[in-house]
Amino acid sequence: MDRIVTPKQMAEAEQASVKLGVSLEELMGNAGEALAKEILSLAHSKMLDKVVILSGNGNNGGDGFVCAEFLAEAGVISTVILMCGKPKTELSKAAFERLDKTINVIDKSSCEFNDIINRADIIADCVFGTGFHGEIKSELLPYFDDIQKAQAYKIACDCPSGINCLNGQISAGTVKCHKTITFHCSKTGLQFHPAKDYCGEIAVSSIGIPNGWDNDLDFSINQVGRPEIKKLLPLRNRNSHKGTYGKLMVICGCEQYMGAAALCAKSALRSGVGIVNLCTPTTVAQSLVSAMPECTFTALKADENGFSTAENVSMIIERSKDCSAIVIGCGLGVTKGTKTLVYEVIKKAKCPIIVDADGINCLSEHIDILEEKQAEVILTPHPAELARLCGISTDEVLSDRIKYALTLAKKYKVTVHAKGTQTITAGADGNCFITDFGNTALSKGGSGDMLCGLIGSFRAQGVISESACLLASCLLGSTAERLAEDQSERGIIASDIISCIPQELKSWETE
Repeated sequence: MDRIVTPKQMAEAEQASVKLGVSLEELMGNAGEALAKEILSLAHSKMLDKVVILSGNGNNGGDGFVCAEFLAEAGVISTVILMCGKPKTELSKAAFERLDKTINVIDKSSCEFNDIINRADIIADCVFGTGFHGEIKSELLPYFDDIQKAQAYKIACDCPSGINCLNGQISAGTVKCHKTITFHCSKTGLQFHPAKDYCGEIAVSSIGIPNGWDNDLDFSINQVGRPEIKKLLPLRNRNSHKGTYGKLMVICGCEQYMGAAALCAKSALRSGVGIVNLCTPTTVAQSLVSAMPECTFTALKADENGFSTAENVSMIIERSKDCSAIVIGCGLGVTKGTKTLVYEVIKKAKCPIIVDADGINCLSEHIDILEEKQAEVILTPHPAELARLCGISTDEVLSDRIKYALTLAKKYKVTVHAKGTQTITAGADGNCFITDFGNTALSKGGSGDMLCGLIGSFRAQGVISESACLLASCLLGSTAERLAEDQSERGIIASDIISCIPQELKSWETE
């Protein structure tokens, strides 16, 4: 598990470092040295010697000056190009003044610029750092375009210039790098697309920030990989029965969206839960029963349009008493009746509840009902649904998904599994996890239904909420990746993924 920080947290780490006895100047020195060592290693392994350092006028540029000085001491003379004029911060000014006089320093406007860029073997991008947001100034764009076209190996100092290190958005002109050397911890924005596509290989380098810098942080962010997540898979005891592995109630589906209910229930069945009880309108149950003989069914009363009604509340609450978890929302529809159903389940059920899709759409109109819950709740919104829950626009959510997922989790004391190409799992305790599994095979209808079924299954088996979300996200993504090894992502559908889940789980169990 790797710690990730926001740009604000990184700034806090630097200030804490000063209080703990390591100055900002020392941190810059360590950053510049780390970058230089990476360049030296690359130069020696590939027999490259023409190094160009692109420097901005802030502390990222200062890192570049220190790097150039360190290279000179090692016998490698680089060319420093001032992309934004002379340095402006005190630290970068001091680093610039210390530059060895043998180092060639030019301004971007120099007639030498194109020739130097085109002949370069290695280009180090030290222009804009982790505090950058917005757009690269238009007068710089032609220069960045020339840099992008250069054949040199491009290495970024902390982050490629033009990336928003909070949310992963990019500016026009952002250069695609082969490698990014980021300092102390990786940054949140580097984990998210499209920025992730511009970083190349990401390597984290220590710059000497002392332990204890994070004692006062409000929340922590960690990137979790397969090895850690696979360890969360619940054990199975040979001396067991169906009741050992939990009972999941799935309140999903309507006449218009039968498939959502089926995909949710099937994915749950394929991932180890003992019993799945699908509560769905009578006509839906009649349509699905022959294809899902392993599932038990509770037929719900429906209105004239095939949506479940509020008349079902008492029966559902009574039957939920012997359940280990409840999933509600996939293909449920949004009507007066389904809204009441969602509200009452949240208020009265006493086992963990996973709310997805139309369950979220119903809840977003009366989200304060969460304050009346008697059990744990997991919300699984995609960005637009997260925006509805927070009462803001989707663009606002995309500007800082971690912030809004955590805010929602803390305010209502729930777990928020904010879906996306990179998924954020936020807990009420301030713990936040980023996962990145899967491929474009999941960019199709039914993926969210499968994910919800998997979360419900693992939660019913006794896995704690955050871990259930991580397991489900990893299993779904890894199964899609397995299928894509010999099939096109274009042609893989949800049913293929569900059928392959046991095969993927077998590989987890035998590693």
